Amino acid sequence: MLDKLTGTTIETQRKWLKFLLARVGHNNLPKLFNYYQSIGWISGSAAEKLLDIASLEKRYKGASWTLSAEEQRISRLFIEKLKGEDIEDSLLNVPFSGKARPDIEKKIQIKPSEHIHPAEKKKMEISIHRREVTINNLEQELEEKYAEIVGLKERIRELEKTLLKNQKEMMRKKIFMDIMDQNIKLKKAGRSGKNPKRSKESGSLS
Repeated sequence: MLDKLTGTTIETQRKWLKFLLARVGHNNLPKLFNYYQSIGWISGSAAEKLLDIASLEKRYKGASWTLSAEEQRISRLFIEKLKGEDIEDSLLNVPFSGKARPDIEKKIQIKPSEHIHPAEKKKMEISIHRREVTINNLEQELEEKYAEIVGLKERIRELEKTLLKNQKEMMRKKIFMDIMDQNIKLKKAGRSGKNPKRSKESGSLS
């Protein structure tokens, strides 16, 4: 079972997610991961983290969560790779295109030239070019933000583990101090207490 994911395998994680998203889409990915959990391929925590990463990828919409037998075999290879098994990268070089389609697809179309003045057409082409440059810049910025978010999430998980460890240590220390305090009180009570029978015997001897 793929129990946990590390930052060192992020590229493989994204490659696997792109492979799955192009086939089942974002809308069906949770169902596919539920299936993988039911058959013991991945854990719930791994599925949750993968869904977080998938939310940052290009959005796709699919018709079903099911994969073909060959696609399931490739998906299994990705899981084994993420678990640390020695899987050759060449086996994972598969096409990303699949049955799913981009969730929102907008195409800018230019009307036939006979209906558009040349000057107006030139202005539209310049405008489209600027948009493409802007989109490319935004995609690059998104990639950078994505890497930053993944790193921050890893750091948060590490801090949460450290906090939990410190809380347990503080609780152990508190219990230890309480026990020490009770032992000191018990010793004091034993020293100050008197045995009436023994005191009477001591008096008769005198």
